[in-house]
Amino acid sequence: MRCFFVFILLAATACLTWAQTAVKRIKTPESTVQEVKQLDDFFDRFNAARLPNGQKAPDSLKTARIRVAYLEQLVNSEDTKWQKGPDREKLIRFLQLVCDERNSLFLNKFDEQIYCITSCNVDYFGTQSLADLLFRRKVFNDRHQWVLQGASDPFLEQLEQKIEGRGIVPNAHETNFLSLSNELHAGIPLRSYTDSTFRFDALSAFIFAVDSRLIKFNECERVTVFLTGIKGWVMKLEDFTREKGNTGWLISDLMEVKEEPSSKLMFQNR
Repeated sequence: MRCFFVFILLAATACLTWAQTAVKRIKTPESTVQEVKQLDDFFDRFNAARLPNGQKAPDSLKTARIRVAYLEQLVNSEDTKWQKGPDREKLIRFLQLVCDERNSLFLNKFDEQIYCITSCNVDYFGTQSLADLLFRRKVFNDRHQWVLQGASDPFLEQLEQKIEGRGIVPNAHETNFLSLSNELHAGIPLRSYTDSTFRFDALSAFIFAVDSRLIKFNECERVTVFLTGIKGWVMKLEDFTREKGNTGWLISDLMEVKEEPSSKLMFQNR
């Protein structure tokens, strides 16, 4: 019996020593400042679920003080705005909220609070342009996939340019709107007959233009990810390519929001 208790004591001591060593190891710059290669890696690191080397993280990593230091490595450290001033204060507020041991907050990689905007090269009537497309990650049968949600493109400004408003004669219904047919055949834009409440739906217009071959869709240049899983906050992530250290998918901006994040907010901050 005495040997059994000695064995238990030695095992407990060994586990404690390992945990202390692991925490000490992750606090060193060499181990925490490593590339966040994929978006899933960001989730694992943010949730203190895994170490940068892929190993399962010790529970001690979830303690507030250690997790705060760990999460700071997920911020684009080469941007000096995080070092002082309003952005530094905002970052501290965010980390304190997320790492509060009474109510720690984590991200769910399988929820539908993940968006991205991709900037794509397109040819529109022979003119090169950039089209920004908004996607949302949706879950189907326990699997997630990106679903197109919105579009914002400079060519839409051309479509929305102010044109001369026109009206159809009041008795046009008596002639089966023959006057309208004649004017459309003469090249008068149909939207001339709308009122001031008319607005183009950017996504519908873009889809129609691509499907009608008015737009030639080329390759996409870059991707910006927006995570909205922490209530009241939007995290903007970008993929930074550097030789080593603080690189990969990192937080490039934090936005405090009082309402559900809108596509307009994301397009404005892409």
